[in-house]
Amino acid sequence: MIKPRRGGPYPHLRLSFDTKVTQGLAVAELVYGRGMSYKQAAVQLGMSPTTSWRRCWFLMDWLLPEQHGVKASRLPPMRGTRACPRGRPYIPELDGPDGAISRQRKELQR
Repeated sequence: MIKPRRGGPYPHLRLSFDTKVTQGLAVAELVYGRGMSYKQAAVQLGMSPTTSWRRCWFLMDWLLPEQHGVKASRLPPMRGTRACPRGRPYIPELDGPDGAISRQRKELQR
């Protein structure tokens, strides 16, 4: 019997939003609040250092539009994954032609 191929690990290992945010808050509190490294935070929370780094940055990227006074329309892709291999993810509300960051840059250039 031939098994149907799955699309890789992403579809069936997806975590809920609540879990990502809860873990991101825990990592951020340990790293930025208590001065631990991502590796130390990961050991304390029982996850890999890479996962702790990703969860923390997911939380920060998710909160970024609100820091610029914009409501995000969707969740940003997680850093360090195929969807966002490096750098900060593209967030249309911030980085698009009419985005908040683009407007701020135009105002500063005047």
